Amino acid sequence: MKKMIVATLLGLFAFTAAAQSNLIYGPWVSQIGQNGFTVLWVTEKPSLDYVEIAPDDGTAFEKKTRDRFYQVSHGRRVAGRFHHVRIENLEPGTRYRYRVVGQIVKDDSSPYRISYGSKVLISRSKRELSVRTLTTEADTCRFSMLNDIHFDDKRFSDLAAPIDLRKTDFLVLNGDIVSYAQSIDTVAKHSIVPIAVQAGQMPIIYARGNHEGRGRDFDKVYDLFPTPTGEFWYSFRQGPAAFIVLDGGEDKPDSSHEYAGTADYDSYRLMETEWLQEAVKDPLFVSAPVKICIIHMPTITEKNVWYGENWITEHWAPILNAAGIDLMLSAHHHKWICSEAGNDGRDYPVLVNSNLERMDVTVTANTITVHTHDTTGAQIHQWSLSK
Repeated sequence: MKKMIVATLLGLFAFTAAAQSNLIYGPWVSQIGQNGFTVLWVTEKPSLDYVEIAPDDGTAFEKKTRDRFYQVSHGRRVAGRFHHVRIENLEPGTRYRYRVVGQIVKDDSSPYRISYGSKVLISRSKRELSVRTLTTEADTCRFSMLNDIHFDDKRFSDLAAPIDLRKTDFLVLNGDIVSYAQSIDTVAKHSIVPIAVQAGQMPIIYARGNHEGRGRDFDKVYDLFPTPTGEFWYSFRQGPAAFIVLDGGEDKPDSSHEYAGTADYDSYRLMETEWLQEAVKDPLFVSAPVKICIIHMPTITEKNVWYGENWITEHWAPILNAAGIDLMLSAHHHKWICSEAGNDGRDYPVLVNSNLERMDVTVTANTITVHTHDTTGAQIHQWSLSK
């Protein structure tokens, strides 16, 4: 009997070790909506993986066959290292459990005979992973925001640790989580690993910072944080709050020597401007009691503000004014700035979060409440708006 028990334990250990060995980063959740979300993860070796979904009803995952979702391109499942699987046809405002299962590709030298390793569960953790879809019917929207981490993994982890996973709708990463994107593996490592517990169960709302546009793999960053529009600008709704997420691009003129002749952000922002003019007319946005803009660089014109902020203030602030924006949440300056409505020709306030604090936001149909906390948990700033 003892030999059987030892053999069973060894078997379980081997399964767990095999299950974890190929997973490097993730999983994390992005591109959240009312009826679906995207699960992403990175493996050490190419593998053929899929995601299983189950309702959050307390039943064992193994009670019955669960729905499976695959990464498919033009009719064929995709094997690789960077995985993203879209989950669709879900109910709004509903929590779902999920897990990732995969097989390492051992030999794909033949187009007709591909050899795989054993099928293993690669998303093991101390708790089951779950995520809740968005809904316009919620009375309250709660989220947290982090920004300007610049590779400081410990600060990133310490700031994120206190977030209540079950009560927070999503986590905003408002740019410059890394200082450059020279390697997409490095971007994934520093953007996801320090917040692995949170990213696996809270959808990430990603706003690109100016630093993520730098480096050899800048064009691969989007693949880690896909959006409904296919661009770094998009909109969504949770309960009483509608959100516009914008990308201000770089902070200096395109001609700056630091960009080595590669920048074309003026044209990029003009395309974004055309999208913004239409996005603020969307009925889902117009009907929201509260309207919030998320952008890394704020629309402010304080002393010594650089080209990028002046550009977006000139071109986008009038559109946001006309759209009735209630609040802009920004980053970039590495310090707390509260610029109330009426400054710089704006009808809306701008809050710039410090790089040393986490911002927690609660929105109802009539109020917006903001608190910031440092890595010790101490509350640093408080701000509120009544409508």
